Amino acid sequence: MQKGWRVMIDFITTPFSLEDLKKLKEAGSTSVVIGTPFFSVRNVHDFSVEELPLVKKECHKLGLRMYVLVNRFFVEEELEALREHLQRLKDLDVDGIYYGDEGVYQEAKALGIENRLIYNPDTLITNHSDVQYYLDEGISMVTISKEITLDEICAIAKKVQGECEVIIHGRLNMMHSKRNLLSNYFSFLGKEEDIRNKMDLYLMEEHRDEHMPIVEDETGTHVFTGFTLSSFDEIKDMVHAGIRHFRIDGIFHDADYVIEALKLYKSILQDEVKGREVFEAYKKKYEKDHVTHGFYYTKTSKVKEG
Repeated sequence: MQKGWRVMIDFITTPFSLEDLKKLKEAGSTSVVIGTPFFSVRNVHDFSVEELPLVKKECHKLGLRMYVLVNRFFVEEELEALREHLQRLKDLDVDGIYYGDEGVYQEAKALGIENRLIYNPDTLITNHSDVQYYLDEGISMVTISKEITLDEICAIAKKVQGECEVIIHGRLNMMHSKRNLLSNYFSFLGKEEDIRNKMDLYLMEEHRDEHMPIVEDETGTHVFTGFTLSSFDEIKDMVHAGIRHFRIDGIFHDADYVIEALKLYKSILQDEVKGREVFEAYKKKYEKDHVTHGFYYTKTSKVKEG
């Protein structure tokens, strides 16, 4: 597949329409993440339940793996809808189901499809024991936390027996509240503003230039990092550590943005360009996005000494 890399790399991307699937495949994507109303949060596009068979048919024709987001946290009265949705995904024979709620695991296990689950609890997976525990439960893959350093990510991957995924590109979710924080804020101010499902709102601290996108939808309020994560200079280290699954999230952008990043990562792995040079050029091109290395070189936890 690649000059200097004999392993198969799974590039997981986010389509914004049915038509994007072919473009993503041609650019080198091997899997796509599909979101649906109600069951998915923080997805780049909602494909209706009725569209899922069309998406599956197109993915099958193109040779793309179809992963579906079921990453909402469900309350008791929503479990029946969850069961029906998981049965639907089983009947469609989807390749993977992202989840963060342990209830999804229990319902999927009852249907005999726990081996298609991908555990992605955002910040919680920070050591190899946790990764191995979930893999030993029979699920297919675990997403390593994006809030730990590159060394820590690689150390986890080297010790784990099974499949790991890393989110390597895009805005990162940093907070989710079930409260309607924006609506409550404007209500407190005595203002009526149409803020639901708006993708162009952001928070900005007084002494920082970075802006943090904030979205309020039917599941509450989502705040994203004030920077865009890139991994141009780090992807080779992660491949060396044994990671084979890399996700590029295009939220707040479009499919062309995803395709551009995907091609750059492939060029780096093919030794056509150097990761550091790509990072510097990309950072200048997307200056307003505050492109950084994320937490790769910054510990986000403190250890007591002495």
